[in-house]
Amino acid sequence: MLLKSQKWRMGMYENVKEIEKKFEMKEFPLNVIVEVGNHCNLNCTTCINDKLTRKKGFMDIFLYKKIIDEIADNNVYCRVWLDFYGEPLLVKYKLYYMIDYAKKKGLKNININTNGTLINKEMAEMLLDSGIDFISIDVDGFSKEVYEKIRIGADRDVLYNNIEYLLKRKAERGLKTPIIEVKAMEMDENRDELDKIVEYWRARGAWTTVRRLISWGGQHEGITHEKTDERYACGHAVGVCAITWDGDVVTCAMDADGRTVYGNINNQSIRQVWKERNEKMVCKHLEHKWDELPEVCKHCTDWTIVGEQRFDENGNAAKRNYDDKAMMQNSNN
Repeated sequence: MLLKSQKWRMGMYENVKEIEKKFEMKEFPLNVIVEVGNHCNLNCTTCINDKLTRKKGFMDIFLYKKIIDEIADNNVYCRVWLDFYGEPLLVKYKLYYMIDYAKKKGLKNININTNGTLINKEMAEMLLDSGIDFISIDVDGFSKEVYEKIRIGADRDVLYNNIEYLLKRKAERGLKTPIIEVKAMEMDENRDELDKIVEYWRARGAWTTVRRLISWGGQHEGITHEKTDERYACGHAVGVCAITWDGDVVTCAMDADGRTVYGNINNQSIRQVWKERNEKMVCKHLEHKWDELPEVCKHCTDWTIVGEQRFDENGNAAKRNYDDKAMMQNSNN
């Protein structure tokens, strides 16, 4: 499946070369991905969850609190994503505790990515009560046929009802947050429905994002990207600290199987591991020393698709930023 962005959709994506100019090595990450667990209730065509060789499990609450405590001591504006390679809502009420703990520690940017199939009425209330800042929900089809062909094991009508209820309750309660985003992956199967997805959910008060398919560091055999003669530093590598459920800090959010590990947060600090990761890998990206990159980076083309553009409920672009004190909801100011 060779992915080509259509001409009319170019405004959805940022220029990789221009994005690279904003990159710099930080002493502490701007984005920390915390893997609540790597189990999932679906088996999507765009995913490799069923092909993971690393162990399946859920994060211990003491490890989680250690991570949050360190983030709170270093940068309360750090964007914390409670997901990585699994469905975070599978832990149910534990997720409320995890969000609540982070908010009580003063963190300003707590986010999740979810397939949305488990956001029933009870879960919706829990999320709205939790204080979470940003919820991104995957919606890869408008029609039942297209969506369920991609999101295997899901019911399109259940998902749409879930999101509509969540948006309705947020409005009824007069809440400014969380921002609720509907995200679609552009692929051959759904390309003709992307306009409908965006228009439908924007009209209901959701932010919208269309992004290109990722190959998970080349591990998805059916997904490839257009070849380019020039290579640029990867935003996944430079700006994201991805921590697995058992504490490993891996290459990036594309290194789903944890093929390169830089340390473990059970017995090290995020700052310690981040420093080693910067020295061994990130500086190589920024200096364009491609031959010295780890194997997972050498053969990865996901760097070519960094830079999807978010739009708020009014269709205004919400600019990406790389500031230490950047709030997701203020990013378009």
